[in-house]
Amino acid sequence: MDKSVIVLGIGRFGERVATKLYEDGLEVMAVDKNYDLVQNISDKVTSAVQCDIANDKALEELGMGNFDVVVVATGESLEASMVATLFAKDHNVGKIIAKATSKDHARILTKIGADQIIFPEIDMGEKLARSIAGSNLLQFFHFSDDYSMLELKAFNDIIGKTLAEIDFRKKYKMMVIAYKRDGELVINPEANWKIEKDDTLVLLGDSEHAEKLQKEVDRYK
Repeated sequence: MDKSVIVLGIGRFGERVATKLYEDGLEVMAVDKNYDLVQNISDKVTSAVQCDIANDKALEELGMGNFDVVVVATGESLEASMVATLFAKDHNVGKIIAKATSKDHARILTKIGADQIIFPEIDMGEKLARSIAGSNLLQFFHFSDDYSMLELKAFNDIIGKTLAEIDFRKKYKMMVIAYKRDGELVINPEANWKIEKDDTLVLLGDSEHAEKLQKEVDRYK
């Protein structure tokens, strides 16, 4: 049976976790007190619910104990993340994963029942989603709001060309830091490295240009 996951808090981090898990075939409920965020994600997950996760009675109505995994993705409110973590623990959820904004925050959440702590700058949304769902390819990895690592399959416009010929820095404002070929990862490829059809490139750059490149690549699919 597929895992069921409830994601509490659907800001940038929670939204990426929830949508990626849903894409990987899991049953996902996304929860936030912000009506606009709930509406925006409603067609990207199994269900989306407006709810104040700092309220025990509201959490009770969500049926949290029926989920295999709870992701407490809100980190701005210590009270909300503590309430949600305690509630999940009291209702015997199989795994509780909580976002923390500091070491002290993490220590508190661990003491009250979190099984795994996530620091967004280290372990971002889609990496977490991959570990839960068993997906093998990290497609988009946000280090912060400013910088991202993008992993993508070679597309028609670059196949058969060298890095020097493409000049990713100039054309896409991204830097190729590695590539994967036949299961092997090569770090810091030479400028004369030629891209082949089944290669996977790993690029680093600011989030705005990473998103633009991803959209351009999507047009080739």
